[in-house]
Amino acid sequence: MSAAGRVTELDRKLAATEIEHIRSTGECDVAEAARRLALVQTATTHAALRVAVDGRAGDAIPPALEAAPRIATALWLLVSAVHVVIWLVTGVTGGDWDPWPLWVLFGGGVLVAGVWAAREWDRRLRSVARAG
Repeated sequence: MSAAGRVTELDRKLAATEIEHIRSTGECDVAEAARRLALVQTATTHAALRVAVDGRAGDAIPPALEAAPRIATALWLLVSAVHVVIWLVTGVTGGDWDPWPLWVLFGGGVLVAGVWAAREWDRRLRSVARAG
């Protein structure tokens, strides 16, 4: 199941298959599986589908945390491109070729890497908690 976009019938079928597998392995009883399947039918987000499959709301990754690295990367690329264009214009018109855009490129890159690392750290903590 992907983290973004609308829930499709294929997503619902995959979630239902996962729930059926959980029931068949004895991790939940028939009543719990029926409750989870009802949640699958009413789910409108992928986070809600994940809650239905896992059975616990605490395991669902918040959509904002899933989207944050992509948003941060897009903003960093946009700001970096604007700075490089300004640097090129000032270099061509005034002859000033100081490498000041490197602060934006490297500094922003470090921040974006931190956002990606935070999401990965959260995923690892959730997988350890789920396994434990």
